[in-house]
Amino acid sequence: MALKEIEELITIGSKYSIVSTGNEDRPLVSTGEFRGYAAFANETALVLKLDGDGGQEEGRIRFIPYHAILAIDVIELAPKKVQEQKDDNRVYYR
Repeated sequence: MALKEIEELITIGSKYSIVSTGNEDRPLVSTGEFRGYAAFANETALVLKLDGDGGQEEGRIRFIPYHAILAIDVIELAPKKVQEQKDDNRVYYR
């Protein structure tokens, strides 16, 4: 799937549960509001503001590199109005 197609599925302000590679024994599960994309080394990362589920520190910002993502579950989609407002403020790094 192309990066542009992924960007259309993952909308700013929506709530997701993202499973990514963790330590050797188990994956890392991050739940929270998607805040945008950021440069992470020479890759793109999803930026998630954690909501405190599963013992995570509420409000912490987590960068999840694309190569580490195993699965993304949609918990709640942001209203269309919120998505449109936040789209204007997106910043992409290449």
